[in-house]
Amino acid sequence: ANRQPPTANRHPTTDNRQPTTDNRQPTTDNRQPTTDMSIKDPLIHPAFLDPRSWGEVDLYETTVNIEREPVSGEERQTPDRKFAIEHVKLDLRFDDERGTVSGTAAITMSPLNDGFDHFELDIAEMEIAGVRLQRVERRGTGDLLRTVPDHAARLEHETFPEKLAIELDRPYSRQEQLTVEIAYSCAPRKGVFFVKPDAAYPNKPRQIWSQGQTEDAHWWFPCHDVTNQKMTTELLATVPAKYFALSNGELLGVRETLSEGTRTYHWSQAQPHPAYLVTIVIGDYEVIRDSYDGLPVDYYVYRDRANEGRRLFANTPRMIEFFEKRFGYAYPYPKYAQIVVDDFLFGAMENTSASTFTDRCLLDDRAAIDINYDDIVAHELAHQWWGDLVTCKDWTQIWLNESFATYSEYLWREHTEGSDSARVALFQDFLTYLREDRTSHRRPIVLRRYRFSEEAMDRHAYEKGACVLHMLRWVLGEDAFFRSLSHYLNRFEFGVAETNDFKVAIEEATGQNLHWFFDQWIHGAGYPELEVSYEWRREERMLRLSVRQAQELTEGTPLFRFPVEVEILTTEPGDVIETERRATYRILLDKQEQEFHFPCDSKPKLVVFDKFHRLFKLMRFPKSSQELTFQLTRDEDVLGRMRAARELAEFKSEEVVRTLILAMTGSDFHGVRSAAAISLGEIGVDSARAALLRASRAETDPRVRRSCVFALGHFKEAADEIADHLRESLEKEQSYFVAVAAMRALARLGSDRAFDVLRSSLSRSSWQEVVAAAVFHGLSHAKDRRAVDLALEQCNPGAPTPLRVAAIGCLGTLGKEIRKDPRDEKENPADKIVDRLLDLLKDNNIRARVSAVRALAKIGNRRALPALRDAQTRECLDLLRAAILDAIKTLEDSPPA
Repeated sequence: ANRQPPTANRHPTTDNRQPTTDNRQPTTDNRQPTTDMSIKDPLIHPAFLDPRSWGEVDLYETTVNIEREPVSGEERQTPDRKFAIEHVKLDLRFDDERGTVSGTAAITMSPLNDGFDHFELDIAEMEIAGVRLQRVERRGTGDLLRTVPDHAARLEHETFPEKLAIELDRPYSRQEQLTVEIAYSCAPRKGVFFVKPDAAYPNKPRQIWSQGQTEDAHWWFPCHDVTNQKMTTELLATVPAKYFALSNGELLGVRETLSEGTRTYHWSQAQPHPAYLVTIVIGDYEVIRDSYDGLPVDYYVYRDRANEGRRLFANTPRMIEFFEKRFGYAYPYPKYAQIVVDDFLFGAMENTSASTFTDRCLLDDRAAIDINYDDIVAHELAHQWWGDLVTCKDWTQIWLNESFATYSEYLWREHTEGSDSARVALFQDFLTYLREDRTSHRRPIVLRRYRFSEEAMDRHAYEKGACVLHMLRWVLGEDAFFRSLSHYLNRFEFGVAETNDFKVAIEEATGQNLHWFFDQWIHGAGYPELEVSYEWRREERMLRLSVRQAQELTEGTPLFRFPVEVEILTTEPGDVIETERRATYRILLDKQEQEFHFPCDSKPKLVVFDKFHRLFKLMRFPKSSQELTFQLTRDEDVLGRMRAARELAEFKSEEVVRTLILAMTGSDFHGVRSAAAISLGEIGVDSARAALLRASRAETDPRVRRSCVFALGHFKEAADEIADHLRESLEKEQSYFVAVAAMRALARLGSDRAFDVLRSSLSRSSWQEVVAAAVFHGLSHAKDRRAVDLALEQCNPGAPTPLRVAAIGCLGTLGKEIRKDPRDEKENPADKIVDRLLDLLKDNNIRARVSAVRALAKIGNRRALPALRDAQTRECLDLLRAAILDAIKTLEDSPPA
């Protein structure tokens, strides 16, 4: 699934884009910052993050305090199985008025051992009307199974809070098969969600949709809700006749019952999959038909947003063709459908053959200037192989699903936009992971410990794992890497796998035993932090390169072993121009401190360590301004040129400013030009400000213009001039995300004139309210108390959800500041803030409740404890339960006011 929101206030993470929150383990505020012992790498800058994830980040704070907490929770193992479920047939009626599901679940199973006389299924808050047995017999050896209805019998059963215990009529052997039919009804509080209009949101559509990941399927049908139980499925969904119902597999038929005003959609999935991938989406949709090589590829969108739906899904057939070739395995299902829904908790979900997307992915024309959601479309499609075809054996192995799907985003971008664009996007993934590593927790990618399985779906499982796969591709080589992927898929097709299975598949496909790679990158934690330097020795015609791994060897962080390419570029005089000579050497890092010696006849113009930035790391490699200026135009790697532009920010000379202005206004890749703009802002001289003002008017690439506007936020001494400039520019600006950068810059400037522009911008309409939400994000990070009344007004029901979430988050930050420093205010607004947040704990909107919980934790007022404990008893969603647990712990550890 895509667990980070595709909006500017995003989660989870995650993190590309995946929606309600960015961090599966919310940061608590009772932690004491530790001294930053990590390498200060100028390339690591928050403004390089995908702008959709700017919301919770202080873009102007580059000093890092490491604030990690250990990962808590119990040790987890792959669940035992006493039986194999072969087939599940659901015959269900969905009542959108009452919010109920009712009908039967017929489960066909085979015992795994003899003497099978009782078993348990997972259920939650279900009324069980009865359990019946249908025996299945064989006519003869090798004959097909047949049901014998004459022998149907009622079975004894007991219900528990999370289990249905069933006693069989006799012991069964492992050669037998049986079908148990369960009649039940439920009003799910999760697993299936009922969306409908209300007084605050009268235009909300009527929809019913499921979300089974991670362990929520048993809230709407009895099942064994684990990843290592895969079965074929059938779903007969009876719905009001005006609605369409989408599910897994093939549509066998539609039956209309005029007397009841209903339609029954009969879907059948012949390929096995786990319970969490069973889907139902019900609502009023327009279907856009498409295909790939005879495969139906359909898009279900709102009737008044068909064009936006076409734009979102248009590349799907090309993606299927590309992934089939890349993965060495044909698309495995009879159709591929994609459907949008309202109020979806995440970005999207890869239900087998039928992915569900949040309608927040639908872009208007102005949003499409800056972004597209090919990444999410590619991610969910790739899951049809990585997660659906081959499923992680348990949730501790989730990287086998999510890292591979996230890296597939890179593969598609590399194919369509080129390596520069893809590698910058993967670098953004590293920054997303790095933020979690520094501000929340550090863990191995495979860790058998969590409180809730939802917490395994973090940035380590998504973004870090994608970066690790890119490094694995470099270690193995192109051909061997993709042969290994194909072999793994073919070997474990329609089954389950764990990390060692993938490692063994590589060995079988290539002969390479990569235990060392898996030990450090999958079972170890952290990343290398490198101090690099070199010395050219004229007399010896030799270059000495020194490398030290400076990372602290704690929290499971190892000394890393990794091959790296070093490039030495020298020049020789020519008749007209100098001749460049490039020499590339492959070295192996495997010790804490190492020296390498290379032949070098003349003083190098440029030394590149880790050419093409294949190793994801922090690095400090001091160079002269002359070498960095040379690197800015001559490095063949886009990230190397970006690094040069960033490292030049340490030099304040006018010559460096001129160099960066040329880079910013030149024709290089937008990432390099943006890096130059960011550095000009940090240098902060008048000539840099003048150049940034000019570029913010004249620049045609909105990504570079966004960086120029952001950089203007550094010039507080000219706050009114810049505020006037941005106010004028905003009237003409077409890019929402340039406007977002303007909001952040204005908040940073902090003047009364800048605040006036921010306040007036709250009424500025934009896609997903990214501009208005950025007002609160900026004022929150600026700790501007003038935002309190604005935020209290916008956090009310009726305001757009992204704006509400941003306002609530702002109240948390400002409430914390006011509580620490009330400044003798007559009426302490911190009390008003806490009162409002306590009310929001019972809000209808899940994302608002999550934000309120985290805001209360941040403020640290212990009088919120009773309300949080009360919420703990009624909330069932794991992301909310985790947030509440963290908040309670934070407040219990906080000193009394």
